[in-house]
Formats: sequence, structure tokens, C-alpha cells
Amino acid sequence: MKKLFLDSDVLLDLLLDRDPFSDDIATIIEDSILSNIKLCTSPISITNISYIVEKMETRSQAELKTKKVLEIVKIESVGQQEIDQSSRSNFKDFEDGVQNYCAENSGHNVLITRNTKDYKESNLSILTPLEYLAKTNAR
Repeated sequence: MKKLFLDSDVLLDLLLDRDPFSDDIATIIEDSILSNIKLCTSPISITNISYIVEKMETRSQAELKTKKVLEIVKIESVGQQEIDQSSRSNFKDFEDGVQNYCAENSGHNVLITRNTKDYKESNLSILTPLEYLAKTNAR
């Protein structure tokens, strides 16, 4: 089974309907439902999403939208290993390092984000939703 790791930013694009980015991640999610692709994220993404949606909308909207995300993505584990790896890494942003090692240690090959420059230190294939769709001919 193919697995895709989704960063917080692309999930927020979907939940906040951020134009023009929401269509691409919606297509990836639709394709995953119709195929054998498992969408995953980290617990950090879930907490970030809930916090940001609550600040931009309301607490009830944050709860509702967080529940929707949890219906479509699997949550990978973050523990001591990912924290240690990030703290010893060359990632400029500690959280990006944790996300990267969460994906890497969970067996992912692809991380979907709009902030590809933040993952220069990654061993994973780092793609925007649009790049992923072009690569897989889904668009």
C-alpha cells in the first residue's frame, strides 16, 4: 500500500478552502479514497490544525474540521527518536525536522507540503500537491 505523508499546510489549505491550493489537496484526497493510497500525518499537524482553525474561525469549527481530518488520515507516531533526530539535524525549523522524521521513520517515501524549501535536508521526496498530481498524472 502506498502511503503519503501530509504536512499541516496542505491540510489547512483544504480545511480553510485556501484558494488556489485547496483544489489540489482535495484531488489527492479524492484519489486516495478511490485507490490504495493511505494518507497520513503527525500528531503535531493535528494540534496545529486545531489551533489555527480555532484562531481563524471558532472553537466549534476547529473541533468539526479536526474530526473530518481524522476520518481521512492516519496519525503516525512521534516519540523520543523523532525529537532526538530533529534536534541533531540541520533542519532550520525544529517542527519541520520532527515532521520529516515522523514520515521517514513510519516508512513514507513522499511528503506533501507547499513549503518544500523547508525540507531541503530531507531524504524523502518532497512535493507540493500540484507536483505530486503532475507526477502521478492525476491532473
